[in-house]
Amino acid sequence: MLPSLSALRAFDAAARLGSFRAAADALSVSTTAISHHVRGLEDHLNAQLFHRVGRNVELSEDGQRLAEATSEAFARLEDAVDSFTQRSRKVVRIAAGPIFTARWLMPRISDFWDQHPGIELEFTPTYRPGESGGTTTDIIIRWDRLQNMPHAAATLVALQPIAVAAPAFVEKHGPFANPQDLLSVPILHQRNHWGWMDWFSAQDVPISLPLRGPVFEDANVLIRGAAEGQGAIIGWLPLIEQDLKEGRVVRLFDEDMPATHGYFAEIREDARSRRESRKVLDWLNSYMT
Repeated sequence: MLPSLSALRAFDAAARLGSFRAAADALSVSTTAISHHVRGLEDHLNAQLFHRVGRNVELSEDGQRLAEATSEAFARLEDAVDSFTQRSRKVVRIAAGPIFTARWLMPRISDFWDQHPGIELEFTPTYRPGESGGTTTDIIIRWDRLQNMPHAAATLVALQPIAVAAPAFVEKHGPFANPQDLLSVPILHQRNHWGWMDWFSAQDVPISLPLRGPVFEDANVLIRGAAEGQGAIIGWLPLIEQDLKEGRVVRLFDEDMPATHGYFAEIREDARSRRESRKVLDWLNSYMT
């Protein structure tokens, strides 16, 4: 005889979320109810399905086998139910910085539309890596130093810093024989002065005085300023490849620094139970570099 559907649903939620408490929140029941269902399921199957790790749980080998089956089964059930109902398109809200949205996401949107025509994406701009984008956001695209990213985070795109400026800027202020020459010309900054300070440090250029120059939050504004000859900037490969290809800006040196920053996707805890949110996260992670 098959176990009860409630027990299988409780197990599936706990397996997916890695926590009885998170599963209880997702199913709007008590943690005790989840624990009771899982214990009954283990007794029914005569198998240990989870290893308890503090407040979290990890699937055992038997649990992993069952989780693969329940995940597929509930997904097929949901698809079948959806086919009988007339529902509005499902919305997944994403918080992301403007440059990431414009230069990384936008070229890939048609691919998402082809794969998931029933899911509508809404984007909320967020400039700082720690911002959540509001309580209605399902997925947050965070920007940070690679070394500071969460241990389990998957890097969507790694960013390599290079010094760039408009050809007219080089003609007016150049030529630049070495990186130290940039200390005496206008430079523009994104968010703070650390981008340039890290770059100069990597080029073995000592900085004795505080760096000056305007600071912008929106990297798209920064790139436009550089393209119009207002100053040199730290550009990030691969996000500015099109600007280089079309000649709006040029590389000032042939530096080959390793990637220092990156973007990664993080799903909000209360959105993990939504199948649409998980589909969007899987799609984003399919482009990991």
